[in-house]
Amino acid sequence: MRTILLATLVLLAACAPQRARVPTMPVPSIIAMDRNSWGHLVSRWTIDGAGKGTYTLAEPDAYKPERLVTRRFSAGSAGFAEIRGLLALGEAQAESELDCGDRITDQFYGTVRWDDASLTYDMGCQNPATEEVLKGITAAERRIAAWAANQPITETRKVENQ
Repeated sequence: MRTILLATLVLLAACAPQRARVPTMPVPSIIAMDRNSWGHLVSRWTIDGAGKGTYTLAEPDAYKPERLVTRRFSAGSAGFAEIRGLLALGEAQAESELDCGDRITDQFYGTVRWDDASLTYDMGCQNPATEEVLKGITAAERRIAAWAANQPITETRKVENQ
């Protein structure tokens, strides 16, 4: 009887559904993003695995920029992990195209890059399936901007007439 019970348990264990394996993305050495409007740079940033990065912003505003101002920041490896987490849904879709559906024109657009992989985005996308990806992009931009906000300016470039 024990043998039958043991054989039944072994058979049931072998037939149990297996948990789906989710492929993990290799950790990129750098994450970079640019944000544009009407063909002009609004902001650009990079962050490496150690959390060191740069943030370039059009000043005094995105619509009538006079200069591009760059600041360096250091957020540590935890900062890099935070940014990667905010962009995780986008990273999972890198090298594919976001399904925008209807689109609001004249919104910011750009590209997020993870080493050699990239995702082009448009903040005017109206498909609910892209909403969380775009929220992550916005949150990452805000976090980077906050880290760089009070840091010294390392470069200023004049914006040519638009």
